[in-house]
Amino acid sequence: MTILSGLPSAGLGALVTLLIFHDELNIYSFVGIIMLIGIVKKNAIMMIDFAVEAQRERGLPAQKSHLRSVPGALPARS
Repeated sequence: MTILSGLPSAGLGALVTLLIFHDELNIYSFVGIIMLIGIVKKNAIMMIDFAVEAQRERGLPAQKSHLRSVPGALPARS
């Protein structure tokens, strides 16, 4: 669920950026959006892996690790 939660905002942000700059959705921008979604997905997987690893090594509760990863995702959305 955490991985999928960032994907719509990334796609929507890309489309809004196209609207702001009065650009059209062509094959180049579509490929860029697909690449952006892939990068966002990989970033979310790495953040979850980091939280799980921190939980194992340091004994942090999963909820505390997740709360620490949320602020790291906010700059990536803007």
